[in-house]
Amino acid sequence: MIISLKFLSETNPVCYVSYVLSAYAFTALCANFPRAKKRCRELIHGDEVKIIVRFRRFMNSYKYTSMYLNNREFRARFSLYSGLAVNMFYAVFKCATGAVFRSAWLWAIGIYYVMLSLIRFTLLRNVRITDKKEHNIERKIHEYKSSRMCGIMMFALNIAMTGMTVQMIWRNRGYEYKGYIIYISAMYAFYCLINAIVNVVKFSKINNPILSSAKIISLAGALMSMFALQTAMFSAFGGGEVYQRLMNTITGGVVCTAVLGMAVFTIVWSNRNLKSLERSN
Repeated sequence: MIISLKFLSETNPVCYVSYVLSAYAFTALCANFPRAKKRCRELIHGDEVKIIVRFRRFMNSYKYTSMYLNNREFRARFSLYSGLAVNMFYAVFKCATGAVFRSAWLWAIGIYYVMLSLIRFTLLRNVRITDKKEHNIERKIHEYKSSRMCGIMMFALNIAMTGMTVQMIWRNRGYEYKGYIIYISAMYAFYCLINAIVNVVKFSKINNPILSSAKIISLAGALMSMFALQTAMFSAFGGGEVYQRLMNTITGGVVCTAVLGMAVFTIVWSNRNLKSLERSN
C-alpha cells in the first residue's frame, strides 16, 4: 500500500491489486481480533517470551511502576495527569501561535485543547476530593455530580470541535504531515481509537463514574484525531476538492454528533443514578 500510494500512479494495475489485498488483510484482522487479543494477553502475562518476563519483573520491583502495571484505576489516573500536561502544552502553544500569526485555524485548535485541559483538570480535582471521602453514598453522589459536570463541559468542547470542523470544510483547512510521518500518525490514531473504545467498555464495569467519564473524554479526542487524520490523508494524497469537502462534511458531522451524543448520555446517565442514590439515602 505504501509503495502504491507513494510511488505509483492511480491507474497502475499494481495499485488495484494492493487495494484488494489490503482490504482482505484488514477484514481478516478484524475477524480474528478476539483470538489475536487473547493470544497477545497470554504472551504478555505468561512466561513464553523472556524479554517480557524480565520487563514485568523490572516493573514490579518498584512501587509506582508496579501499580501502573497491575492497578487499572492507577493507570486511569496517570493517563489523566499525562493527558492534562500534554493538552495544556498544546493549548498554550496553539493559542500563542494563533495570536502571533493571527490565524483563526490555530485559535480554533488552541481553544479545543483549552477545553480538553479544563475538563481533565476538573476530573482530576474531583478525583482528589473523592479520595478524601469515605466509601459511602455521599462519595458516590459526588462522583456522579462530577460526571454530570464533565458531560456539561463536553458541550463547550463540542462547540470548539464544530469550529474546527467548519474551517476544515469551508476554508479547506486541515493537518499536514511530511513524508512517512503520516503513516506513523495513522497507526497512532487507530491505536488511540481502539484503545479508547476498549477502555470505555472496561471502565463502565468498575463503578467509578469519574474515571469512566475520563475515558469518554479520551474517546472524544480519539474521534477528533481520526477526523484530523482524514484531512491529512487528503492533503498528502489528494482526491479532488469536491470529494474532500463532501467527505469532511460527513466525517465532521458524524464526529461532532457522536461527541454531542456522549455528552447527553453522560448527563442523563449521571442524573438517573443521582436520583436513585438520593431516593435510597
